[in-house]
Amino acid sequence: MRRALTGLAVAVLFGALAAPAAAAPSGCTGRHDYKTYIVACTTGDGSYRAWITCMTVAGPGGMVWRSTTYGPWATPGPGTSSAATCGGTPLMAGTQFG
Repeated sequence: MRRALTGLAVAVLFGALAAPAAAAPSGCTGRHDYKTYIVACTTGDGSYRAWITCMTVAGPGGMVWRSTTYGPWATPGPGTSSAATCGGTPLMAGTQFG
């Protein structure tokens, strides 16, 4: 019986010290605006940012460069957004959660 009570006390102690579960950003919408990808999330905890991968053809041999650009981190809520812009031809884009 004593061992069961000790186990219960430890469980209660760790339960009281545990951080509440965080909800990832949600209600996110993304859109392209020429060479920029803009994302906005309305609810949740944590942070998010836009990313965009682009292709650039440059140099005498027509070398193809692929690069990914990231927007600033933002927190969900009204009026917040993150935008990433590239200088080449957009290939793909999305949202990164942090």
